[in-house]
Amino acid sequence: MLPKSGLLAPLIHRDFRFLLTSNFLWWQARWMELIVNGWLALEMTDSPWMVALIGFFRSVPTLFVGVFAGPIIDRFGRRAFSLFAQTVALVVTCVVVVLLWLDWLGYWQLAGASLLIGSVWGVDWASRRSLIPDLVGKELSVEAMLLENFVQNLSSIVGPLLSGTFLALFGGMGGYTLIALVSGLALAALLGLSKQPIPKSAMPDGSPPLQRIAAGLQYIRLNQLLIGVMAVTCIMNFLPFPYDSMLPVFARDVLNQGPLGLGILGAASGVGAGIGLFVVNRIRHLFGIQWIFALGSAFFCLALLFFSLSTNFYLSLVLLAVAGVGRVCFAVMQTSIILLTASDEMRSRVMGSLTLFIGAGPFGRLQIGALAENLGASLAVGMQSGVAIILICLMLVWLPGYRQAMVRA
Repeated sequence: MLPKSGLLAPLIHRDFRFLLTSNFLWWQARWMELIVNGWLALEMTDSPWMVALIGFFRSVPTLFVGVFAGPIIDRFGRRAFSLFAQTVALVVTCVVVVLLWLDWLGYWQLAGASLLIGSVWGVDWASRRSLIPDLVGKELSVEAMLLENFVQNLSSIVGPLLSGTFLALFGGMGGYTLIALVSGLALAALLGLSKQPIPKSAMPDGSPPLQRIAAGLQYIRLNQLLIGVMAVTCIMNFLPFPYDSMLPVFARDVLNQGPLGLGILGAASGVGAGIGLFVVNRIRHLFGIQWIFALGSAFFCLALLFFSLSTNFYLSLVLLAVAGVGRVCFAVMQTSIILLTASDEMRSRVMGSLTLFIGAGPFGRLQIGALAENLGASLAVGMQSGVAIILICLMLVWLPGYRQAMVRA
């Protein structure tokens, strides 16, 4: 018997259980892509820049497509678009498997596949998260986000470990076959959602898409709390988060590891994030969640700065696990602040606008790739992490409305 209050309360809702299962597999496929694509690109080119470029192609559509997420979701419905996006991802992944089987996969085919999947992923991310209050109610949104982040972090452990193992045993063909299988299961779980109508508060208002996007940005501009969320999101995606595209370079060239070691490195942050979820759940009633968001983000950057200085594999694992605690503070509270403060009719638009700031990530990947190519991966990651800490502190100084907001979860 599931409780009607507390952390597990959202699980009483059947549709949320299906969404949570799909999200677990969806995130797992994402982490597998990161490991497999990065390793294949490094083997094909032997260039940190070209490895970062694969990450750029996977994430750059978020900037150009994600900004239209709000109008797209409002027009077609959250469930319908997520089903479409998951189907596209599965088809593209299966095409890559066939190309690998025929030995026809080259670097640019891999880049094209990443671009296609990224083009639907940015909207799908906003769609899945905007759907949560519809399934559990606004009063359980933070608990639902904690559970969603729990399965996300569990997938960030399982995904890299499995993909690293399959890469080591069966090569790229095995890695991508596994991604296709997981993507297919994610689609099957999503099909279990009931065919709910689009909530009336989210129905299109008849205005042109660009006008609705502008309205979402104007709504954010009038709220310093939301401005702070967008600023930190931009900082984190541009500076520290692109470190993950350099993990293949760290594994092979800094820590002398193969595909399995890369998989373990990829899983370390997820282990720490799992611990971080319990920390966040204990402190979220004690502090304003905007402080957990900002200081947790800075803590992530600090741990990553120390990681960039390490040449010992086991110490690097510990530091990435510590960084994971900060990462979960960012991930849980970023969406929770929006779900708790944005009105129902503006929720999809604010989530769509958020993808615009997440869109700084592709350019961060290009920057870190260029720095790594010329200065080395360690110095590149260290520089970007240090600058991020400074910028987060400046945000807290410049936005008194962010500091003074009274937001409890």
